[in-house]
Amino acid sequence: MTRITFVATRKNLDPTERELYEMDLLCRGLGFKRAFLDLGIQTVMACTPPGVKIDLVDEYMDPVDYDVKTDLVALSAKTSCVTYAYEVARRFRAKGKRVVLGGIHASLRPEEALEHVDCVVTGEAETLWPQVVRDLEDGKLKERYDAVGFPPMDRIPPPAWGRSKPDGYLFHQLQTTRGCPFRCRFCSVPDISGQDFRFKPVERVLEELRALPKSRGPIAGGKPLYIVDDNFISRVRYTKELLRAMIPLKKAGQIPSWSAETTLNVANDEEMLDLFRDAGCSTLIIGFESVTEASLAAMDKPVNFCLTYQEAVDRIHARGMTIIGNFIVGFDTDTLGVFQQTLDFVQKTGILYPFFSILTPMPGTKLFDEYKAAGRLDHEDWHLYDTRHVVFEPTNMTRDELMDGYIWLYEQAYGADNLYARIERNWRRRTSGSNLVEKAFIAARLAPEMLKGDAELRSHFTQGLKLMTNRRLAADAGQLLYLLDAYDFARFMRRFNTSKKSENYRTFADRTRWNRAPDGSAAKPADLDKLNVMQWQNAKAVKRTKTSLPVVR
Repeated sequence: MTRITFVATRKNLDPTERELYEMDLLCRGLGFKRAFLDLGIQTVMACTPPGVKIDLVDEYMDPVDYDVKTDLVALSAKTSCVTYAYEVARRFRAKGKRVVLGGIHASLRPEEALEHVDCVVTGEAETLWPQVVRDLEDGKLKERYDAVGFPPMDRIPPPAWGRSKPDGYLFHQLQTTRGCPFRCRFCSVPDISGQDFRFKPVERVLEELRALPKSRGPIAGGKPLYIVDDNFISRVRYTKELLRAMIPLKKAGQIPSWSAETTLNVANDEEMLDLFRDAGCSTLIIGFESVTEASLAAMDKPVNFCLTYQEAVDRIHARGMTIIGNFIVGFDTDTLGVFQQTLDFVQKTGILYPFFSILTPMPGTKLFDEYKAAGRLDHEDWHLYDTRHVVFEPTNMTRDELMDGYIWLYEQAYGADNLYARIERNWRRRTSGSNLVEKAFIAARLAPEMLKGDAELRSHFTQGLKLMTNRRLAADAGQLLYLLDAYDFARFMRRFNTSKKSENYRTFADRTRWNRAPDGSAAKPADLDKLNVMQWQNAKAVKRTKTSLPVVR
């Protein structure tokens, strides 16, 4: 019998590295091995024809056995993970194993990938995979298989959840749509998944929701669901139909609280926001990207002028949902003021979970092609294309200023004063919170981290626990743990501060230092005026806010 071994490799080339989305502290505290297993590899596994033995090895769960008896090793990797995936492939091939690689990076750089593996699958692999397997069985495996077009979502099977170890993962995952019509300069999604939205039939989604794998452990009954769509509100009619169908399942306790990524225009539709709330959505993940009009225009993201940011945030908060706000720093239109301006916006609006990224020109994007043609890329060391390192020459700041500014943002946003101000504001708005047992459980899970931490960490955690036990607040113990994980990430990133950290930090907090070029010369006042117009001062956003429905309080 043919045997295929799927290997989910470690994310980072350096095993001591961490990604924010892996939620290391959170997983340690709750006893999970990792936040989630990539849904793509589980879906391709489900497309394997019958009669083939398949195995799954997740390196976060078990060590990789390079001596495994198998006919094919299947890997998948995005750009920042591909360097390590190439190393895994090298070690397997040194043992005489054949290796196939798919995923975003291989799809965009197939010739490069073929230097490291025996076979490359480009594009969405679900409809191609059975042919790959048949060719393997017939001894006719080709070097390259290219997907033509994009398969309808009703032809994509449910993920092979039964092959993984659900007890080891923090999140459930689900996908309902693919594709995105927007052409943001920094994003490769349209090239990978197409510009046309495709939808999984509503009944299929409900079946998958009911079939989410059962797991054991301390939060098994409340394990959250992450809907991985690039834009959950891809088509309003479909989204509303799905949300209405999810409400009875939520009322019956058949689905957990969940989060989804949407564009800002979700707040344009009050009825849709009500449906999100009623269907059990706890968190919306929104790409604000930038607080300035100039940067939003430069990245080709007009959808972010559908409302003023403040109004959009207010409408979502009014439904009791929290927001993960994604922000990018380092655009050519960003000045040294972008770090403080972004922090001020987060604090003013009370966005609970701000996630920051350094602008990274990913292969397959217009941004990459432009920067490469202009000679602005420092290198193509893909493991550093992780949105946490500077890989290009910025325009209005130095590389060191961009690196330190990114770390400064995390330290400020998740430092005790700013973080607990946002948490308290959020918990005062809530109508219900965790019970005493849940709070005691989280406190007990944090105790080991406090014992081995330094004085700063112990003080920070103690302040959080004190706020959590304040009876006048509808405190959410789970939220506290999530946010302390982000603080832990901010501490981790300090190792990447530059030698100019102290001077740069003073610059970020001193508005009189913002208005200069990297060479130290003063910028032209007229240019600065254009670059410092905020999103909520944009004429279209202001007009649309005034003419739209008022926020429901």
